[in-house]
Amino acid sequence: MHVEGFRFDLASVFTRKSDGSISLDDPPIFGQIAADPELADIRLIAEPWDASGSFQLGSRFPGLLWMQWNSVFRDGVQRFVRGDAGIVPELMTRIYGSSDLFPDDRLNALRPFQSVNYLSCHDGFTMADLVSFNKKANLANGEDNRDGLDDLSWNCGWEGNGNVPADVAALRVQQVKNFVLLLMLSNGTPMFRMGDEFMQTQNGNNNPFNQDNETSWLNWALLDKHSDVYRFSKRVIAFRKQHPSISRSVFWRDDAHWYGPDHAPDLSHKSRQIAWCLHGNLLNDEDIYVMVNAGAQSIVFGIHEGAVGDWLLVADTSPPSPQDVFAADEQFAVKQAFYYVMPRSVVLLRRCLPNRVRN
Repeated sequence: MHVEGFRFDLASVFTRKSDGSISLDDPPIFGQIAADPELADIRLIAEPWDASGSFQLGSRFPGLLWMQWNSVFRDGVQRFVRGDAGIVPELMTRIYGSSDLFPDDRLNALRPFQSVNYLSCHDGFTMADLVSFNKKANLANGEDNRDGLDDLSWNCGWEGNGNVPADVAALRVQQVKNFVLLLMLSNGTPMFRMGDEFMQTQNGNNNPFNQDNETSWLNWALLDKHSDVYRFSKRVIAFRKQHPSISRSVFWRDDAHWYGPDHAPDLSHKSRQIAWCLHGNLLNDEDIYVMVNAGAQSIVFGIHEGAVGDWLLVADTSPPSPQDVFAADEQFAVKQAFYYVMPRSVVLLRRCLPNRVRN
C-alpha cells in the first residue's frame, strides 16, 4: 500500500499497564514494533496524551525513535503571536527545536526533527479561527458540544466572521502569515493543517468530530478569497525547502545568534520582540536574519550582523500582497543597518555570500 508510517492518537496509553497505572520503564509494545521487520523502518508519530490525562512528550515518551506532536510548541507560539507578555524565552526555545523536551545529552539521543511542530490540527481552532474567535461555537443540532480544546485564540478585536471591519480582516490575515512564517522558520518537523493556507474556517467550532456538513467540509471558495495567504504560504514553504540549515538533524548551537531591537535580546516580562541570525555555513547555506515584533507599536530593530547592503528582504508580514513575500529574483537589499518592524509582524532577510551561493 506504500504507507510511509502511522500517527497514533492518544499514544501515551502505551505507557499504561493492564491495571491502568503508568510505567515508563520500557513498555514492551515499543520493542515489539521495533523488532517487526515490516514496521522497523516506517515513520511512527505519537500524540503525547491519552484519554485519562497522561502526558508523555519528548524524553518522557518511551518511544525514543518516534516523532511526536509538540503541543508545547503550539501553545508557546500561539501565546506569543497573540501578544502575551513574558513569552520571549519560551518562543526562543521552541524556535530552536525544543531542546528542553528533546535533549541530545548523555542520557538521551533525541533530535530536533522528532519534534512535530504545529499550530493547528483537527483538534482545536483552524489558524483562521485562532484569529477570529475568543469563544468556542460548538453548538450542533441543538446539542451543546463543549468538550473541545481551550484554544489560545484572539479575535483581533471583533468576534466571529460576520460584518468584519476591513482593518480587523487585514490584521487577521497578517496574524495567520505570522503563524505560517514562524512555523516554517523553526527547527523541527513542521505539520500544516490542510486549509490553513487559505484561511479555512469552522466558524468557531474547535471540535467538529460529529459534523458532516459545511462546518467541517473544506471550502475551496476560500482559496480564491484568500489567494494572498495561499501565495505567501507556498513561497515560505519553498524558502524552507531551499535552506536546509533551518531544519537540521541536530540543534543550531553556535550557528544561532540571538538579538533584540538592540544588540542583546530583551528577555524581560514586558518584551514582545526577538531577533536571530542563523548561519548556514556548515551546510553551505545562506545566512538568514529574522525580526519578530508581537507588540502593538512599531519597533526599530538594528541589524546586528553583516554590512549595510548584505541583506535581502524575503518577507515582511505587515504589507498586503504582493509586497509581503518576494521570490529570489524580486528581492532587494536593505539599504540601512536597521529595519522598522511594524506591529504584530515578522520580517525575514537572507544574506547571500559569494562563497555560499546555492544553485
